[in-house]
Amino acid sequence: MKTPAPAEDASSKPVRKRTKTRPAARRRTIENTYSDPALRERLKEEIRAAAKGGDPGTWSARKSQLLTLAYQKQGGGYLQQHPNSKQKELKEWTKQDWQTSDQQPARRATGTTRYLPKKEWESLTSAEKKATNAKKKAGSRAGEHVVANTAATKRSQLPLK
Repeated sequence: MKTPAPAEDASSKPVRKRTKTRPAARRRTIENTYSDPALRERLKEEIRAAAKGGDPGTWSARKSQLLTLAYQKQGGGYLQQHPNSKQKELKEWTKQDWQTSDQQPARRATGTTRYLPKKEWESLTSAEKKATNAKKKAGSRAGEHVVANTAATKRSQLPLK
């Protein structure tokens, strides 16, 4: 019995699956990324325990930013000169002028207000600003650290480029 011929549009080569993981030898780890991993870990624990950049004991993008600055200030370096995608995003995020809608501190007695880049605040109407701040305050009073943006704020968000 003969096997049927493959369809004309079918490729004769098998499709190769791509894996997202790197070989263990090339995978980025603390040891092969940072020149002084012990210093970085010590600073990371100190920053995580501090109240600056978020609640004590929690991790945030702001605390990651503070860790990078503290690590470099203490003389830490990087073994690889090519930043990964997360490091590139953090660098772009740092360049933005982050603020509240009224340029006051975000933490207040009535709850935490929304913190966004200046360009995003400028693209929102006063009603949209009020709505996103109200949602953030309500969430922070309920004990939520991360509160999703309103639909209008999500639409106005600019891509990091």
